Amino acid sequence: MADTATPTKKQEIIAQAYNAFYDGGFHATGIDTVMADSGISKRTLYKYFPSKEDLIEAVLEQYGEDTDTFFFKPALARSDDPREQIAALFDVRREMMEQAPCRGCLAMKAGQEYIGKHEGIAAHGKAASVYIESRFIALCEQAGMANPRETGRQINLLFQGAALTAQMQQDPSVFNVAKKAAYILLAA
Repeated sequence: MADTATPTKKQEIIAQAYNAFYDGGFHATGIDTVMADSGISKRTLYKYFPSKEDLIEAVLEQYGEDTDTFFFKPALARSDDPREQIAALFDVRREMMEQAPCRGCLAMKAGQEYIGKHEGIAAHGKAASVYIESRFIALCEQAGMANPRETGRQINLLFQGAALTAQMQQDPSVFNVAKKAAYILLAA
């Protein structure tokens, strides 16, 4: 999560919850666990977030912002060529998982845990997946692909599959395999 010079109490709560939910899951992590060792009272937490679900949605909004800051911006800065930017997205995500191998996609986790249980949280998970796909489609358009929507969707499936497989197998190198498959799609 991004650091700010003087975080507000609300930002502190989100930061605390972000890591607790990332590490422990959403259903399995109670508010007591979220706030443990934070020095923040439940009363203060509930002042900003009337329910655990409201807090989860705030965490997912922060995660979405962090996706741009810590994932897209560094990857896209590696090249001006959209095809190489697509490859860089696979590399940056692999590097992120090498640094924190237990952490997959927080939005994907939320979507899986809350589908059919909480419409807002499940919608955040879906929106994250759609957003990633839209970025791949846009890069395919910039690359002048004959069918950018189809190719972007295929690359997204490779990427999302690599993210899930890397998480489940604790093996970030699967992004290398997925990147090679993406190059095949880009060359077609």
